[in-house]
Amino acid sequence: MAMMKAMVIEGADGVSRLVPRDLPIPVCGPSDLLVRVAAAGVNRADLRLSAEHFGGNEHRVAGGEFAGEVVAAGADVTAFAPGDRVMALAPAGYAEYAIVDERLAVRVPDGFDTATAAGLPAWYMTAHNALVTVGALGQGETVLVNGATAGVGIATIQLARLLGASQVIGVARSQPKLVRLAEIGLDTALVSEDALAENVMAATRGRGADLVIDLVGGGALTANLSSAAIGGRMIAVGRLGGSTDVLDINLLAFRRITLRGVTFRSRSLEERSAVARAFAADVLPAFQRGQLEPVIDRFFPLEQAAEAHRHVAANAHFGKTLLAVTP
Repeated sequence: MAMMKAMVIEGADGVSRLVPRDLPIPVCGPSDLLVRVAAAGVNRADLRLSAEHFGGNEHRVAGGEFAGEVVAAGADVTAFAPGDRVMALAPAGYAEYAIVDERLAVRVPDGFDTATAAGLPAWYMTAHNALVTVGALGQGETVLVNGATAGVGIATIQLARLLGASQVIGVARSQPKLVRLAEIGLDTALVSEDALAENVMAATRGRGADLVIDLVGGGALTANLSSAAIGGRMIAVGRLGGSTDVLDINLLAFRRITLRGVTFRSRSLEERSAVARAFAADVLPAFQRGQLEPVIDRFFPLEQAAEAHRHVAANAHFGKTLLAVTP
């Protein structure tokens, strides 16, 4: 039986850890691709090491996005063939080989580095879905990104600027990281400890933000709603500050704000496929044209996945942290 190296989630009593293991190379189902993984992205969701969060793969292999070369395809696959390079937002990427349904795979553009492509799906699919599909961003609108230095925040700033936002406002706790965001399209940087709503209103001449993309979650809701324009929209994406808050219904109603949430965990395969297709159609061409550049922090070897997690947990990164899996 052919074997591969993988980083597996093990543990009990609420304590989990990443452990290297030799596992059988997975076998394709009818609509699956078997991918030799070049690199895997490290995301904050990956830090929640638990069987529940990473359910769905038999050996509890960690990881949520990867890129590599197709080495085998199921009998019903029509869009890809061995030798094709793909990226995917899919589980079990912390391994030398991974399985992905062809409906979730996105072709890596010609001339684009395969390992770097591993850092695109989670951030840019999420950002595009929040901004465009759910947030309905219009030309000339003002976008407020709360939690701007988080990975999806970086992608959101880049895409908002690309898609015609007239002003992009970023909020974060780290002033040095906020300064770096100016290089990728941020117009106004605000430190989250300051009076957010007052500063947003000052920056928008009293109008507020047409679209608020929130990555903070708990503790930020009232400030976000107070920063939105009358009739604005708020999209709840992340929960860096926790998953609960208190909603001022009077404020929501007075400002006539549309409040929506997004996540991938409750989406069907068809819904996730639609997100991947929209990303491939609307975002990837901008990378090919050089209008977008991935923001890469650093690579860790696969066997140092636990160290990579600590690096991200300590907020020591700016941009995507990646695991180099195979040459």
